[in-house]
Amino acid sequence: MTEDLRQYLKIDKLALDEELVNQASLYYKISEAYTEAAAERDLLKETLAYGDAKIEQDIRKELGDKCTEGKVKSLLTINEKHAEANGHYLDAKIKADRLAALKEAFHQRGYMLRDLAQLYISNYYGADSVKVTQNGESAVYRAKRIRRRDADVTERID
Repeated sequence: MTEDLRQYLKIDKLALDEELVNQASLYYKISEAYTEAAAERDLLKETLAYGDAKIEQDIRKELGDKCTEGKVKSLLTINEKHAEANGHYLDAKIKADRLAALKEAFHQRGYMLRDLAQLYISNYYGADSVKVTQNGESAVYRAKRIRRRDADVTERID
């Protein structure tokens, strides 16, 4: 699922209307997938803790008076059931972490759509923005970028 949703991160700046309309449903899908993955991760963490407690009980019964915390801990760590449950938990944690990163990327995508729409409104992509000079540069485009950069610097200083 992560790969399926990742393809929607790319923004088609020539179809901003469609991108804006689809953003909310895409963000909801990834949020829902993340919620399910986080719930699975949390369940497996609890299952791991419960299983570890049972294994520790068995180890303590088996060792009797020779039981030390260090010995119990080391025997728990090498226990096959613990290793298997821990592996499942770590896989679920990786899945949830990847979906959390993807959710954050979709959140950022929303801001980028807003910024691109503002560029469109300000005629950033208009015909006068892309006139090319002899050296292959767009003079109007370059001038607008310099003005915007200077305005941003001025805003930061103020």
